[in-house]
Amino acid sequence: MRIVALHRDDPSDYSCVSYWVLGENNTGADRNTLIDTGSTDPGNLAFFLEEMGTRAKGIGKKAVEQVILTHAHFDHSGGLPGVTAQFQPDVFSWLPAGGRARVQDGMTLMVGDQAATLIHTPGHSDDSICVYLPGTGTLFSGDSLYRISDHLGAYPRAYLRTLERLAGLEVRTIYPGHGGPVLQDAAAFIRGCLDNVRGSLLHD
Repeated sequence: MRIVALHRDDPSDYSCVSYWVLGENNTGADRNTLIDTGSTDPGNLAFFLEEMGTRAKGIGKKAVEQVILTHAHFDHSGGLPGVTAQFQPDVFSWLPAGGRARVQDGMTLMVGDQAATLIHTPGHSDDSICVYLPGTGTLFSGDSLYRISDHLGAYPRAYLRTLERLAGLEVRTIYPGHGGPVLQDAAAFIRGCLDNVRGSLLHD
């Protein structure tokens, strides 16, 4: 599996980190997948196309065969119309608007060259999902995980249940919607967030 983080360095455009996931050997069975499409800024699509043009993606294969949206907030889904016009991919999201296929909690898809499980993770938003690749312990978390370093915040109980569920997975690396990846002690990162959210609810 190859993971390419796509994020244009433009302080005037608030956009997530998108992830382009490819198979290691570009076989016909691989599914070239884009996780999140960034904001509506047309510069993002131009940047994506430039980056995608520099990497092998398989003979006769589209650079993006499917899109998975972790949630519908504009900085994660705003670029979908441009990506769809360019590649005509299959699109999966929790909200099945505009021809998208609705994600079912626990459904599996091929992402790159690995089987992935799509997990409903409400908390940040009701429609949030994570993409989990159990073969490598890789988690694409969208905005369902961010660093929580104390118990002073306010969180919905749905978010506590989401973190409890994620803490039960064998996660070794986390690719979040904002910021750099968590490449070491990913399980401890999730447990730390869980402990602080649980503590915040006890102090309500």
